[in-house]
Amino acid sequence: MKLTAKDFERLTEVQMEFNSNAGWKDQADRFVDGLDWNHAFIYWTENYASALLACSYLKQMGFDYAISWDEAGEQYCFTTNFVGSWVTA
Repeated sequence: MKLTAKDFERLTEVQMEFNSNAGWKDQADRFVDGLDWNHAFIYWTENYASALLACSYLKQMGFDYAISWDEAGEQYCFTTNFVGSWVTA
């Protein structure tokens, strides 16, 4: 299955910058599976299937990612260096 950028955007619910300046490392214990602290962005999805599909798009586009469960938000999330449309909007 080939996903599009529009598919990716529809699979994600929230997109934020993810770097040491945003204070994310202070909240590291909320992420069950850990994340890649070198990634620039974090995205949240409604469920695990959406996270897998969104990350499938990232893999298709050549981007690394790290998936985790966010206990604070009670959602799956992932980090990556992929820039979503909200950054360029």
